[in-house]
Amino acid sequence: MSSRQSPSAGVDFLPRRGETLRESFQEKMRQRSSQRPGRTREARSEVQVLEMIHGPHPEVDRLNDRFHPGFPKLKVTLDILGLELHADGTPPALIPHLLDVFPRLERHRCCGGGDIHSTLFRRWRHGENAALSGDRDLDLCHLLEHLALEMMRGMVPAAPCAGITCAYREPAHRFDLFLECEDARVGAAALRCAAHILLALIQAGLVPPGAFRYAETARYFLGRPRSVLNPGEVLAALQGDPLQLQEALRFLAAAGFLGEDQFTADFGETILYRYRLALAIPPLPISLPL
Repeated sequence: MSSRQSPSAGVDFLPRRGETLRESFQEKMRQRSSQRPGRTREARSEVQVLEMIHGPHPEVDRLNDRFHPGFPKLKVTLDILGLELHADGTPPALIPHLLDVFPRLERHRCCGGGDIHSTLFRRWRHGENAALSGDRDLDLCHLLEHLALEMMRGMVPAAPCAGITCAYREPAHRFDLFLECEDARVGAAALRCAAHILLALIQAGLVPPGAFRYAETARYFLGRPRSVLNPGEVLAALQGDPLQLQEALRFLAAAGFLGEDQFTADFGETILYRYRLALAIPPLPISLPL
């Protein structure tokens, strides 16, 4: 669209020929771009987090008998778009990688009484993944719920922890996840960590660097809500591989769970970092590519 406006009365204005030709060319390129396969919004493959609301949400208490009535939950509304572009849906090869990162996942029980093997993994292993796009989306969202719950158990081990996935009739790609958590930051960070790991495994079959330390690092900062710490201080307390810890700190900052402060030393030649617990959940919407 041209940014030029109509001239006011009495003003002698004519567009230069070069400008007119350039705008005509730009308009043609925009039209061609919109007609190319794979360039429309529907062809994108992503998870979009649209809304997060923290509160008691009593309307879902009856849907899962593991919920503690009155205990706060984080309601997350999200869209799963373009999963049909992944022909295999959720591939069976994903299962052992997930169990490496989340070894207690096999103990999870769904609100219908079955375990996660009978509800998801057994179907994938036998090549019986649902053919309908909406069912594939629901499977992915259901798995994301369980991964987030397991991440939350690592962050706050003694806290109540249950969840449920609710599908919309319309639009079919939209879901509400309810994650039981006293601190909204824990639910939001656990979901981001879980989604990051899951999507990395779907895309490349690799666990993201630092993923094994996400929960441990988050738990450390939750125990020090007013501290501002540099990576060396965190490493001295947590020990282990410093590169893994550094990646965990960077991702938790990118996910909005930690605030990251940068400052310089050596006359501006060296950039140093300090981290602190964020005051609130990150701004929305969030787009996570599949």
